[in-house]
Amino acid sequence: MIRWLNHNFSSLRPDRAAATSALRHLSKGQKKNLFSSDPGTMKTAEGRWYEAMVYEMILRLAVSSDSIGRVVSKGADARIRRLKVQLGQNGLFYSQSGDIKVRGNGQDLAEFDLLLLGRDRGVAFGEIITSSANLNELEEEIAYKKKLLGYLFGQEKVPFMLISSVDISRFSAVRRLLRDPTNTFLSTTTCEEIKTLIRPDDLTARVPRPTPNPKLVEAPELALARPFDYKSLHDTQRQRVLSRMWDPKQGLPAGSMGDGTGLVKKVLLGALFPPAVRVLGQEVRLRVGDRVIPNNELLHRYSKVIPAVNLPDGESLLYLKSREKRHYLKMVRSGDRTFRFESNRSYRMMGFYLWLQSIQPSLGSRVTHQILTRYFR
Repeated sequence: MIRWLNHNFSSLRPDRAAATSALRHLSKGQKKNLFSSDPGTMKTAEGRWYEAMVYEMILRLAVSSDSIGRVVSKGADARIRRLKVQLGQNGLFYSQSGDIKVRGNGQDLAEFDLLLLGRDRGVAFGEIITSSANLNELEEEIAYKKKLLGYLFGQEKVPFMLISSVDISRFSAVRRLLRDPTNTFLSTTTCEEIKTLIRPDDLTARVPRPTPNPKLVEAPELALARPFDYKSLHDTQRQRVLSRMWDPKQGLPAGSMGDGTGLVKKVLLGALFPPAVRVLGQEVRLRVGDRVIPNNELLHRYSKVIPAVNLPDGESLLYLKSREKRHYLKMVRSGDRTFRFESNRSYRMMGFYLWLQSIQPSLGSRVTHQILTRYFR
């Protein structure tokens, strides 16, 4: 399928039909912003529209191709009820806007711009971009998505398509990606050129519902190769991190250890009991903006403190639950024994927020001191 797409995609140039049919996946505000005078607002809407247009082009190709077995529906084509985020959700779901998500215990682990099945039922995915920014981060993201889909669908190799409206083929990150023969790069003309095909009336006109595409399939309908319990995978890694910290010869486990999947990228070690919070305040410095939070204010300002480590690099961080607002402060290392405020984790990141909310105190002073000694220095 990838070879076929690589050969045939260039022959399918974005035309007026694709440009306008993509508008059916956008909200009224997004359509309006497509030609906004504010660059940031315009680029956000443009990226959404371009992603929808590539999806429409793939749908058109799929009808005439035996190589493409199925295209996973998205956007306006996502018919299955979009479930409210809850703890315990694992597998493929749709967001409220019809984006394809993989959730682990309710947390969004990955989003897929394109998800295809070959005629052999093998899964492939695509990333659709309109900018050369953050390409180095893209490498890590694609590697994780390959690992995640490979685990879910029992595939040793997961093909990947990078599709862009700008020529990024010479960037080192893209060249490294293309060393893998299961990856390919597909490009189109620029968004600026394609947008000239859209007329002002198209932004307000009602887009007729297209004829049902026989190749479409809903994301939650895809059969997984094995049960997927992300909480269980996480807890396996958590136990290994906590048990290894008592052995001075052992370091932090790599992401591939424990469950053998490498899918768990962050381990939440547990919430601290009040005496343990005081130990934390004595051993590390917490800075929010220009202010260092005194130890005697920690329990007054924050109702919950959760230490965590990222895998596989072992980078330590803290989540502090504000007593005044519905959010957690994410604190990252900024020096020896010092953590600074980086960003908030609120109900806008509902799955992760609910997981943080569900964690009850389990770490006492002795364990907390050992965690700080081994992982937070």
